Formats: sequence, structure tokens, C-alpha cells
Amino acid sequence: MRHLRIAWAGPWNERSAIAAFGQGMAEELTARGHEVTVLRTELGAGAGLPPRPAPGAVHRIEALDDGAIERGFDVLVAQIGDNHGFHGALLDRISPLMTVGVFHDAFILNLAVQHVLASEDDAALRRLVRAVHGEEGLHEGEPIWTDLAEVARRRPMLEWLARRCAGAVAHAAHYAPRLAAACPGPTATIPLAFEVPDLPPPPARWNRMTVAAIGHANPNRQLDQVITAIGASGALRERCRLRVIGAADAAERERLTALAALLGVDPPEFTGWVSDEDLRWRLRDVDAIACLRNPVLEGASASVILALSSGRPTLVTNHGCYAELPGDTVLACRPEAEALDAMRHLEWVQANPADAAGLGARGQALARTRHSFHAYADALLPLLEEVVRGRPRREARVRLASILKDFGLGPDDAAAGRVGAVVDAMGLDPAKVEKARQIAAPAFRAAD
Repeated sequence: MRHLRIAWAGPWNERSAIAAFGQGMAEELTARGHEVTVLRTELGAGAGLPPRPAPGAVHRIEALDDGAIERGFDVLVAQIGDNHGFHGALLDRISPLMTVGVFHDAFILNLAVQHVLASEDDAALRRLVRAVHGEEGLHEGEPIWTDLAEVARRRPMLEWLARRCAGAVAHAAHYAPRLAAACPGPTATIPLAFEVPDLPPPPARWNRMTVAAIGHANPNRQLDQVITAIGASGALRERCRLRVIGAADAAERERLTALAALLGVDPPEFTGWVSDEDLRWRLRDVDAIACLRNPVLEGASASVILALSSGRPTLVTNHGCYAELPGDTVLACRPEAEALDAMRHLEWVQANPADAAGLGARGQALARTRHSFHAYADALLPLLEEVVRGRPRREARVRLASILKDFGLGPDDAAAGRVGAVVDAMGLDPAKVEKARQIAAPAFRAAD
């Protein structure tokens, strides 16, 4: 395999799970002999966060112009997520010549909304959404935001960026077909890699149970369903508590605390954002971890991989990427019946500690193999190689399309199609591409 000069574009701070993934991958790819340069894509407050360690250089993406990126790297691996503060600086730098988009989220409407409204108005946003998803995606006069599950189904906006990439990666099968249909280049489905070493082992059994939820306490994480499950069970109500390890908005804290009071259970414990070291300490007495999501907006979940890695019984909602986990490694809850199924599962964990430990061990083994950085690199590198091999052909198409445009011929003109077919037939030899450009330009000038 050839030595690759890789630009790794994405967030690079301690608060981003995508950055943690990037750090592990940069180290793995560097260990295999490739050169990895990090291009940070945060905006606003995110841009001011201290950088993570890196095996190579780290730059702000704005510090390099398009020409420097095209000349300096073979491929740009772009981390695409729905957080504009972490990914916003990337959006104008996606190049169809060399960008492989790694789509961490299956829903990026928030990203599109904040990007457009930063410089344009609501009418421009509506035009963009309709250009991507058509009339069915956004009816005339319909609000952009309605029921979240309906919005995620009809206007996830993946195609907005996938169409601009030279290749794309999905982290699970549930959204891979959308990427494959939109991206003009090769695509791959690769399970997300996430490794957290030195996690504390599950605690010894006693007469109390702590259930943790890890990550930002968004409403789609179904924490109210976990509280309802505890409150509905006589076996759990006096013995079980919820710990939320991650940021939580004041309104969500108030809502969940009020629900716990109504059901007569202990109020949830909110830790706020914690460092990697503090996360380990907060897990020391955790018996089970809840990773419920409804609707599923993520492509895959770093928190569920962390939960499996910890060896603890893990609750998931049985759809999206969570349904793709082997059934003997997680405790699956039916969508729209999460509270009932979570109650039954937690009662089972409480009553069957040996079987629960076996489930946790199987999940841990899965995380260490399927979700390792080594396995991810094995799958990613062939895709990067394919995109790099195809770059001369894409460059030839861009150059010849520019010539045609000078003569008033748009991309839908029959002549453009014939030129594209010739480029494809020539193969990938850059010398042939340049020779075709030199031959084509005088011919078109003479015709003019």
C-alpha cells in the first residue's frame, strides 16, 4: 500500500467524541506509515478549546488555502457531524477532487440551518432544503422544525454534503444507502471505532443499583423513559438511581427532576461535562448503562461503544445503528415501549447478576474487536486508496468542464457528456489527461 499524505479535518478538542475518534485514528494511521496532518474545523467557542495531542502537525483549516490543501495532501478525510460549532469551518472546504466525508450523524439539518442562517435568511434555508429533498421534503409554508422523528425522516440533509464528496463513509447500515445514492464516488460502511482504556470493572453486587447515561442529555436520549421504568417497578423504585454523565441544559434537568419527584424515585444525578479521567471515576459504582435513542439521529454511537467496553449490561433502543448490534450483547428495548422494556431488563440485571455479567463480557469482547481503531483502519485505507487513484480522472473532468463552460456549454450539454465518457475511457494516467486538455482547448477555440 502506498504512503498517503492525509489531511484529517474535524474537531480536535477534549469535549468532542469525534475528536477522540480522530486522535485514535491519526495514531493508528501514523503507526502504519502514513502522514496525518490535523485541520481543525471548530468555530466560535469550540475554536478556543485546547487541542488534543496529535502524532503530526495541527492547523486551523483556515490557515491553508484550497491550493495548499490540494498540493499538500493526497486525500482530505472530513469528519461530518451535526454540531456547527465543531464542524462549521469545514463546510466551504469540501472538495469533490479529494474529500472523503465520514458521516458521523445520519441527520445534519442542524448543521445546515446554522450554516445558512449565519449569512443568509430563512428563505435561503428553505430553498436549500427543497433543493436537496424536493417538495416532499419541505412543503410550501411548512415549518422547518416539526415533529423530530418526521423531520429526521423527510429532511435529514445528508445528501447536501454527500453530493460534494469524492467518497463517503457510513458507520452503520441504516443510513448507508442514502450516502451511496448521493455520493458520486465510492462509499463504505465501517463500524465506528472508539477505544477507552482503563475503564473500571463493574462493581460488586449490593442492594442498590446505579444506571448511567453518558453524553449530552438531549431529549431523544429517552432519559424520561429510564426514570419511568424505575418508578414503575416496586423492585427498582427504592433501590435504583440514574446518573447523567454529560452536559444537560437547565430545562432538561428541571423536567427530569420533576418527573422523578412525581414518580417517587431519587432525583437524577447530573455531573455536567466530565474529563476522560473523571468519567472513569464516575463509572466506578455504575451497574448498567442506558443508551436509548428515539429517534435515532446518530450514524453510530461512541457512548454505546464505551458502555460495551466497560463490561456493563447496556440498554439500547432496538432500531437504527443499535439494532445492528448482536442481540446477545445488549438489552434491546422496543421503540415506543422503552420504559416497559427497560423496567424488565433492569429487574433482570438485579435478579441475575451472573447472567448480566456474562452479557457485559460479550459486549466488551465485541467492542474490542469490531470497534477497534485497527479494524477501522483496515476498512478505511482501501477506500482512501480508491479515491486517490481516481483523483486524476476527477481533475480532468473539472478542467475539461471549465473549458466547456468557457464556450457556453453547461454540465448537462451533450458535449459535456461525451467529454466525460472520453475521460473515463482513458483511464487514470495523468499524462493522458493533460494531453487531452491540450488537444481539446485549441479544437474548441477553432470551433468557436
